[in-house]
Amino acid sequence: MAKNKSLVNDIKKDLGVIRKPKGRAQERRRGELLHRGLRWAVQIAFFVAFPGVWSATFSGVKYLCQQVGATQPLELSGFFALLLVILGYTCVFGRFFCGYACSFGFLGDAVYALATPLRRALGVDGKKLPVRARHLLHQVKYFVLLGICLACFAGVWSSVSGYSPWGAFAGLRAGSIDGIDAVAFVLLAAVVVGMTLEERFFCQFLCPLGALFTQLPVLPAALFRRDRSTCAPRCNRCQDRCPVGIHPDRYDMRSGECIECGRCVDGCPVANVSLLRIEQAVGEKAAAAGAGAASGAPAGAAAAEPAAAAKPSAPRLGRPTEPRFCIRGTEVTLVLLKAALLLVLCYAFA
Repeated sequence: MAKNKSLVNDIKKDLGVIRKPKGRAQERRRGELLHRGLRWAVQIAFFVAFPGVWSATFSGVKYLCQQVGATQPLELSGFFALLLVILGYTCVFGRFFCGYACSFGFLGDAVYALATPLRRALGVDGKKLPVRARHLLHQVKYFVLLGICLACFAGVWSSVSGYSPWGAFAGLRAGSIDGIDAVAFVLLAAVVVGMTLEERFFCQFLCPLGALFTQLPVLPAALFRRDRSTCAPRCNRCQDRCPVGIHPDRYDMRSGECIECGRCVDGCPVANVSLLRIEQAVGEKAAAAGAGAASGAPAGAAAAEPAAAAKPSAPRLGRPTEPRFCIRGTEVTLVLLKAALLLVLCYAFA
């Protein structure tokens, strides 16, 4: 029995099914730490430089509803111009603003991280809402958006804005709480409690701007996708790592909930999740170059051979099609470029 098991393991090694777990795990861990550090750095930069972008952008939504309700012409005011810019940016790059630049998103991530010892003491760390319950609660933010828009359209928002929890947050950040009712601080405290227990609590369930972003058309190149044909059975790590509890499937009806954080890429043990097709092209080119160097042939020689002459390759069974270091380098570059462009836009319009 032991001999047969050893023989099976040898065959699997020859087919490439068994990899060195320690090396792969360390590589994945290094990539995850790099991505996490980069994301925290970008979030802190936006929180320090432009903490009021969320409020200013949503003020553009309220201005639009107020002007339409009062049958007044729209003018390209500062808030409205910023709204149009952020909406256009989101259509091109996805909800990068939510994952990297939103002050409420950063607050939620910081509170959730700092509350880890509390969740462990309560025995709830690592436990998330059931997927169906989470998806049902995702609908709450649409009612929040609708209620605010109707209040602005009817011209009564100014009389109820003092109860807004994000108004209380803005007042605390600005050091002035004039005109803000105590109820607003109670609601803000409730939101913070939710942030301690559920990752991205406000973004998932209450953010009216996020409800607007989910309905925007996004370029396919800006969406994460996974190769389901090579996913390990019953793995589901991409959804487990996702702070909003979705799979990285571009044709999923819930793909608009993606906040571009890249946690699905970090969590996939077989590197099936990617952002751009160029990543696969870069990886295949590097792999071809490595194969050519090993055989002593030019890097492009293998690609130039007729397909009929190629030897049949062994089944990959969940192996990644590209080196992880190529994907990491591409991801870091993309994040920095998108962050730099968003910083320029915020500086110009915020």
